[in-house]
Amino acid sequence: MKIFAVSDIHGATRSIEKAAHLIREADAVVISGDITHTKTRTEAKDVLGCLEQHSKRILAVHGNWDREEVKDVLEEKGFSLHGRGRILDGTGFFGVGGSSPTPIPTATVYSEEEIARILKTGYEQVRQASRLVLISHAPPRSVRDRSFIGLRGGSHSVKAFLEAHPVGLCLCGHIHEAHGIERFQNTLVVNTGSFKKGRYAIIELGANPAVTPGKLG
Repeated sequence: MKIFAVSDIHGATRSIEKAAHLIREADAVVISGDITHTKTRTEAKDVLGCLEQHSKRILAVHGNWDREEVKDVLEEKGFSLHGRGRILDGTGFFGVGGSSPTPIPTATVYSEEEIARILKTGYEQVRQASRLVLISHAPPRSVRDRSFIGLRGGSHSVKAFLEAHPVGLCLCGHIHEAHGIERFQNTLVVNTGSFKKGRYAIIELGANPAVTPGKLG
């Protein structure tokens, strides 16, 4: 199963068009939040509509920049993994959107207690799957989450969840400059970076996920 993984689109439909051939070649598209720039329902529908021209198999969570109405659009389309689980080709996907509290107020923030509860709810729906993939806007704390000023922007609850559950892959974003791949215990954590700036990752799911980071020219 091949996944085209992105995060932090922030309304950049031009990047979607540039990546159209990569999207069409993938079996599924995963979005780890921050779909919009204006935070609105209308823009979310525009971005997702652009993606749907190239793929009908989309899994997503909203980001801390996205308002509640963006989450609503994802749910209406059947794409949302926020507190939900879905099994595709034997792989269980589940997710959490928004972010843990940030120094600067943003549109959608959850307490660490809420994040833990949301993760558990989605996990319970797919725990029997042979492989598990977590889609989280926020990275786990201290893993691919260091900002350009040196602060850590990840979630303590995401980290604690990965420590306690058999999740093979975590796809995230949120901290644009922390893009990259890092092994955390038994989980491969991939911060795909900002798709608005052209960054993405191709993941081949198997016994051991193979990840190829990319950047649009």
